[in-house]
Amino acid sequence: MIINLLVIGFTLVGIRSILFTNNGLENSLQWIIFAFILGYRTFEPISGLKLHPIEIFVYVSIIRIIVSSPPKYFKMPITISLLGIFFVTFFIVDCLSRYNQYVLLEFKNAILLLMIFFVIQHIQIKKVYVVGLLKSYLFSASIISSLGILEFLFPSFMSSLFGFQDESLFIGQTIIFYRLAFLFWGSHLAANLIPPVFLILLLLKVEKDPISSNNFFITFLVLINLYAIYLAGNRISWLVLTVFLIATISQFRSYLLPNMKSYILIITISFVVYIYSQPVEGRYLSTFKALAGQIDTRFDSSGGERLNRVKIALASIASHPLGTGWGSQGWVHSDFLQISATIGIIPGVIFLFVPLFLLLRSYRCYLRAIPEQKTVFFVLCGFLIYIIISISLNGNIFLVQCGAPLFLLWALTYAYIEKYNNIGKSYSL
Repeated sequence: MIINLLVIGFTLVGIRSILFTNNGLENSLQWIIFAFILGYRTFEPISGLKLHPIEIFVYVSIIRIIVSSPPKYFKMPITISLLGIFFVTFFIVDCLSRYNQYVLLEFKNAILLLMIFFVIQHIQIKKVYVVGLLKSYLFSASIISSLGILEFLFPSFMSSLFGFQDESLFIGQTIIFYRLAFLFWGSHLAANLIPPVFLILLLLKVEKDPISSNNFFITFLVLINLYAIYLAGNRISWLVLTVFLIATISQFRSYLLPNMKSYILIITISFVVYIYSQPVEGRYLSTFKALAGQIDTRFDSSGGERLNRVKIALASIASHPLGTGWGSQGWVHSDFLQISATIGIIPGVIFLFVPLFLLLRSYRCYLRAIPEQKTVFFVLCGFLIYIIISISLNGNIFLVQCGAPLFLLWALTYAYIEKYNNIGKSYSL
């Protein structure tokens, strides 16, 4: 009851800030990011319609835009507008022909992509503003990680607060791994939100932000978030971190932050030694086996089911290339395949290839940027890698709290690249 009241109070304060303060629209993105912490908690104003505070803040931001008519700082990407047309058209058809609650659920969660882009259009995206937003993301993800670790340390206390959950979860036929349930957040999928933290800390260190002035504090944040991802047993997050590590070692310019690569290697080697002291190193390796279609049942209890859902989605795409409608595919565990199977292969391909092309644009900006801008673009490239892996290998759209972080980072990256290209390479704020 107390937590529900806190959620209501938080939402009302956020609505008031967005609607009635001078910089309410700029603050709206911070309120959305803070709402990531709330996890599964929703309101149900009408039976069957559940709204997350994230959605409420987005809707309220759009109301603020309609009322105040602020200027636009970039044009809506044609590809995002095209996706919006597909989303809305199929929703209308589904409402007239085969409506059910899952049609509304999947549509309203997917259309947040277009809405978040629309909101960010009306916000001037400067580097100082981006850094402030990413600090909010760091705070939110670190809170989620800390609550997860508290659950690991004090399981009985946390389960009494947020609900009972059997702590020992099988990850295979013979191995038991004590995966975090992230009871406060509602699912071990909370780990999906954590990987961007490491890129954000890199940016803050290069920018000499006060939060990064203490190396012990930075290391503490790294270890807290790294340990939370490990305890979640979320292999996609492990995969994302592996790609981040390879990209940082091979692409990050050492002169931007001397000794950073040595620091990363020390942390990584220490953590790998710890992992291999536990009976779960095979779960990490099973990630790459699963990508190759080889399910290691000793460490992988869900890979077979996920692979089966992928096969069903691919068969559906082959037989119904124009899609079968919103909410018709269940949870495919791949947003790319989910979109392709529900509303057609064309929007599915757009959904996957738009962030891929944006990654290429961001990488070109990184190579050509002045030193003051290089780290920002390196981090934006990392965000896009995170987004691409997530929408390819995870199911995020069905949960607002999983999909909205991807959409926000996607739109923020696009807005910053547009701003940089419009003003020129000398753009420095």
